[in-house]
Amino acid sequence: MRSVISRVALVGGLVACLAGTACTADVHDNTADIHDNTVNIEEASVEIDTDADVDNVEPGSSVPCTAKADNVVLVEPNTTPPEDDAENAGHFRYYVDTTDSEPVVITAQASVNIQIKADMPEGDHKIICKVHKHDGTPTSATSEIKIHVKAKVTTSG
Repeated sequence: MRSVISRVALVGGLVACLAGTACTADVHDNTADIHDNTVNIEEASVEIDTDADVDNVEPGSSVPCTAKADNVVLVEPNTTPPEDDAENAGHFRYYVDTTDSEPVVITAQASVNIQIKADMPEGDHKIICKVHKHDGTPTSATSEIKIHVKAKVTTSG
């Protein structure tokens, strides 16, 4: 009987000891410490640029844009991301003037041409690039280019 009680006490002590050394996570600074391995989850960022004359954009023309993303693994929305990169997988969504509208382009490509509508009114506008997670969830990573659409000149003969 003593040996059963001793074994139960020993097992109980081991369980209590192991429970005290369980893994912990510090999520306040976006760091998880699991068995001495650190996983940093950093914010995505994006920067877009163009070599177009942004002060003289014609309605119906396209504006070439190049995007550079940091802390994002670019994966086309209709493609399954690699398992190791799933957490950081994302793509670009381009908008004209507001992200409340439908995107004009959805892609993981760094270089795109943004089509300006033929009936775009003259004046100041912007092209917006926003990073979305692979599942479509928007991130805070946004960049924009200001453009000026000039009046469409028509000639009659």
